Amino acid sequence: MNSNSNLKHQVVHSLKWVAIGKIATQLIKWMMTFWVIRLLAPEDYGVVVMADVIFGFLTLLTGALFAPSIIQAKELSQKMLQQIFGMTLIVHTAIFTLQMLFADSIGAFYQSENVASILKVNAWCFLILAFQVIPSAILTRNMEFKKVSVISAISNIAAAVTTFVLAFSGYGFWSIIVGEIVLISLSTLMILFVQPLNFMPEFKLSEVKKYLRFGSLLTLHSIIFYIFLGMDVTIAGRMMSATEVGFFAVGLQFALMPQKKILPLLKQVAFPAFSKIQHQPERIINYIIKAQKLSFLITIPIFWGLASVVDIVIPIVIGDKWSEAILPTTLILIIMPLRFSEELFGPALKSQKKAKHLLGNVSVLLVILTIAILLFVDLGAVGLALAWLTGFPIAYFIVVIRNCKTFNINLGSFLQILFRPIFSGVLMLICIFAIKQWNNSVELLTLFIQIIVGATVFGLSTWLIDKNSLKEVRALMKKKATNE
Repeated sequence: MNSNSNLKHQVVHSLKWVAIGKIATQLIKWMMTFWVIRLLAPEDYGVVVMADVIFGFLTLLTGALFAPSIIQAKELSQKMLQQIFGMTLIVHTAIFTLQMLFADSIGAFYQSENVASILKVNAWCFLILAFQVIPSAILTRNMEFKKVSVISAISNIAAAVTTFVLAFSGYGFWSIIVGEIVLISLSTLMILFVQPLNFMPEFKLSEVKKYLRFGSLLTLHSIIFYIFLGMDVTIAGRMMSATEVGFFAVGLQFALMPQKKILPLLKQVAFPAFSKIQHQPERIINYIIKAQKLSFLITIPIFWGLASVVDIVIPIVIGDKWSEAILPTTLILIIMPLRFSEELFGPALKSQKKAKHLLGNVSVLLVILTIAILLFVDLGAVGLALAWLTGFPIAYFIVVIRNCKTFNINLGSFLQILFRPIFSGVLMLICIFAIKQWNNSVELLTLFIQIIVGATVFGLSTWLIDKNSLKEVRALMKKKATNE
């Protein structure tokens, strides 16, 4: 088997196991999440989201510092791993200390003692995560996604059940925090079981200096990227009530739910796969084009389809008390295919060590979105969604121009990828909204009819104007079946 076929086999096999892990957990996790949202009040979600701006940011920061270097490195020595382990312990202990020290100040900024209490509790997670960094990165580097998927399934289901039980018992926002601690603790224990840390830390830098620059640039990218993602809640948390933030947060959670399940699956496999062919630019370009084409073919019907029926889904799934989240959710879902596409460039850029380029991209996103948020924040939750709807497409096309130039991809050819799925998506939306004029009752039968009509219209129009893309999907599925 040649290297090209071998890599394809590895990618398809890895995607299969990551997909199995996701599917195995998501039905249970989604049901639990929806019930938890029903049980909790909007202000509960508001304080959790405000606290998570800090916790999530610090988690992302620590995750980007060492793991990418382990995955991307050509060779791993025992001494290098020992020194990375030592640095990981130092960094995670420092982050734990900082969060504990500044928890009260952050709570005062948001005018919420609950935010401070949450930060003091989940700070302990950093001491646990320190022991997960190296073994998790090694499993990813070796593309051992069967083990990763099983661990993810067990820990996510355990966390979801814990959160539901505590929410049902009346523990409010603490149910989400405890569930998160269970997830991190259990996954760390299982990762250590399958990939033990059988060496002691070494607190030196001789073997890791050359990797620290790459890791530091990616960490800086992660910092700016997280600020970009959390800017809406950060500004809103200061200028809006916890209830308003809660409505936007639930809308954002609905909008991001498909992306959070699909995109990590692709990125988790794509980074080590691109790293294996980092010195073959033609193959990288070919995979980028294919990935983007399939991305729009999949994400437009998913996100736009959900946007067209979310007025029925939200009341049915989480109750009428969340009706104010319908419009923000709809607006955010419209731009989600572009967000998906933008992040899909990341693994290829990382494999080429284009950390400075990534910094430039995320800086563009941050500046434009911040301006949009400041313009629309007075409109509440709907205003935050409008900021995304207007600001992100502008930033996206600037980033695409930069990426195409970096990979020597013809911009016109790339933009043609968008036209056909967008046409099919618009046709799908027109048909669904036409049906709503005839029957817009909040019933499961109405929802089912609209989904069937939307899927049929998108599928038929794509078959008529873009048969080649459908053939590529069919070929990929056939290759997967053959490899199995």
